Amino acid sequence: MRALPRSLAVVLLVSLAVAAVRADDGSAAARREMRQVVRLDLKTAEQLEAVRGLGLELMSEADGVGPVEYLVTPPAFAALEALGIRYTVLVPDFDALVEAERRYIDAAGSPGLRDPAWFTAYKSLDQINAKLDQMVADRPDLAGIVQAGTSIENRPIRGLRISGPGAGKPAVLYNGTQHAREWIAPMVCMWIADRLVYGYDTDPQLQSLLDRVEFYVFPVINPDGYVYSWTTNRNWRKNRRDNPSTSCDGVDLNRNWATGWGGGGSSGNVCDDTYRGTAPFSEPETQGLRDFFISRPQIVATIDFHSYSQLILSPWGYTNQLPPDNDVFLELDAGMHDAILAVHGVSYDYGPIYSTIYQASGGSVDWCYGARGLWAFTIELRPASAAGGGFSLPAAEIIPTCEENFAAVLYLSEWSASPVKITFPSGLPTRLTPNQTQSFTVSIRAVGAVLDPASPQLWTRLAGTSSWAAYPLTPQSGNLWTAALPPTPCGRTREYYVSAATTTGVTGAAPGDAPASWYDVTAAPLVRLLYENMDVNPGWTAQPLWAWGTPTGGGGQYGNPDPTSGYTGTKVYGYNLSGDYENNLAEKHLTTPALNFTGISGATLSFYRWLGVEQPLYDHAYVRYSTNGTTWTNLWTNTAQIADNAWVRMELPLPPATDNQPTVYLRWTMGTTDSSWQFCGWNIDDVEVWAADPNGCPPTPGDLNCDGAVNFDDIDPFVLALSGPEGYAAEYPNCDWLRADCNGDDAVDFDDIDAFVALIGS
Repeated sequence: MRALPRSLAVVLLVSLAVAAVRADDGSAAARREMRQVVRLDLKTAEQLEAVRGLGLELMSEADGVGPVEYLVTPPAFAALEALGIRYTVLVPDFDALVEAERRYIDAAGSPGLRDPAWFTAYKSLDQINAKLDQMVADRPDLAGIVQAGTSIENRPIRGLRISGPGAGKPAVLYNGTQHAREWIAPMVCMWIADRLVYGYDTDPQLQSLLDRVEFYVFPVINPDGYVYSWTTNRNWRKNRRDNPSTSCDGVDLNRNWATGWGGGGSSGNVCDDTYRGTAPFSEPETQGLRDFFISRPQIVATIDFHSYSQLILSPWGYTNQLPPDNDVFLELDAGMHDAILAVHGVSYDYGPIYSTIYQASGGSVDWCYGARGLWAFTIELRPASAAGGGFSLPAAEIIPTCEENFAAVLYLSEWSASPVKITFPSGLPTRLTPNQTQSFTVSIRAVGAVLDPASPQLWTRLAGTSSWAAYPLTPQSGNLWTAALPPTPCGRTREYYVSAATTTGVTGAAPGDAPASWYDVTAAPLVRLLYENMDVNPGWTAQPLWAWGTPTGGGGQYGNPDPTSGYTGTKVYGYNLSGDYENNLAEKHLTTPALNFTGISGATLSFYRWLGVEQPLYDHAYVRYSTNGTTWTNLWTNTAQIADNAWVRMELPLPPATDNQPTVYLRWTMGTTDSSWQFCGWNIDDVEVWAADPNGCPPTPGDLNCDGAVNFDDIDPFVLALSGPEGYAAEYPNCDWLRADCNGDDAVDFDDIDAFVALIGS
């Protein structure tokens, strides 16, 4: 798929030390002797159409206004330069790169099919099929060949089913190489299969997973195109459809799926690399994989591996609207990001396809989610680095790329193992108001199963007690339910967890190992340090572009436009209230007055945001704090491209550095460095800073050891308290002797014994 233009440019410009060039730089003659990969920064639709007219070979996933990569042949350079569009050379000699890659493959020879060195060089289709067969021969108890139809040239689309003993399991499917030239994708898929088959007996995690989950792995969905990329054209992308009445062959398989077919980011021109075909599923390769998904309803999740962009992508690709399950997709995106990062320290950006990189219609991910309800993702693997460019990821990076993406596969597979998924879309309570019921929202899904509507329950108890009490959840719309924590005495901690079950009796819980572990929250009065609902101008320090007022709903070139009012009321503080921000601007700040945190610890900032911002390599949104108004520390920044289409509540605990400080400032910041893409920026509403009041709870009668509970552990300190305040204070210097006044007569004496016994009994 598309190499993310800006991140690719950074990687290759640093590694190859190539500068932007134009026709008058004296190197035109040299360039006309070789094919080069270049990045154009297209500013207008007219420029885009002019470039399309040159017939250049597209290297990005799709083209449009903005940065786009092309492979430019020597005869095309003069025409390109005549357009006057500035471009950057990414790969100075594409053919030399391909030749070096081929020499390396030839020198690597043919390691044994079980030899780890098999993964040190790219492998042909025949070599891939031979290793698939070897894995089945070695472990027929675990692995078997499966087929997802045949290609247009009648090659079988082969894969493996891998699973331990048992039936009725949820399944996951991992595939690669819809685009023929993306040679790292089948290597990642083969690594997945190899590790599962040969690690079953030695890795307890893999054994447990294979005993609970069924795996399907298809390394090469486009076998004809893959063979052609080895024998004839290393840069071939499409399948090998013979399009009638033209010399332009092939259909882009990842534009041939039904959901969103024919939309932006695909082409009706048979000569384009993104040619979508004559109709949805016109190609036998997409038909075969489609039918395989349909015939196995136990499949609940899938990843389609591509290169090169270093991205984790979720629906939608065909529209800028967010899917109904976007909160879960972002949770899974982030989980796979963290799993990958932990292996080699490589960060993959993540988010919906449309807003994270570009519009791409007719892709497999959108169909898998839209038509089948699967948790479907594309992972764009590493881009080429210092030793290469384009789709020729250096061989030295094959195994590291496989290792880090296997971690993502394990994460998604473990998540898919249990059918009951319980999440908290608005977060969990961080503080309880004493003696009041507190509600929160729970999302419950049964993946590949049916939820028993009578099963969702909240289990809760006061800390220090042993018995759990169950409370049924109240259904809302869709997958949402309401849980209500019962009233909690001031200063006491409430423990709780949530459970639900399928109609077949499979139970899930949150936390996953409940009741062995649980969530907890303490009831404490609230002290509010700041509250601005923005109905009136709070008069904060606002640099240009930040302003108080009503947003217009304008903009929306990428992501989503501004809102048309606040979360409550009509007013907000916004970064350009009239629409998309400009590019290439220095950081601009919105800053609160000094807040007094004297005597306060553990404060929390909460606010509602409407945010559109590009990837953090190019544009940033920050929340920062300072205790002196001069030195600022990041409290939050975007780690991915963000395009909210609704008000989102943020809750940010302030660090210990702010505890007991006489001056604390808070700041919202936007900074933009990109030269092409525009988003709506920040909109801020209902800003609040609060903390639990450390002196807000009166002493709890009967809690003589000050552990937050009244139980048998309080008997000895109660007896000590009856002897007088001095002896009690010596043993419990941080507790109040008057806690022994259990009958409320302002005295501690033998008249309190019956009341103390009653409190223990309650």
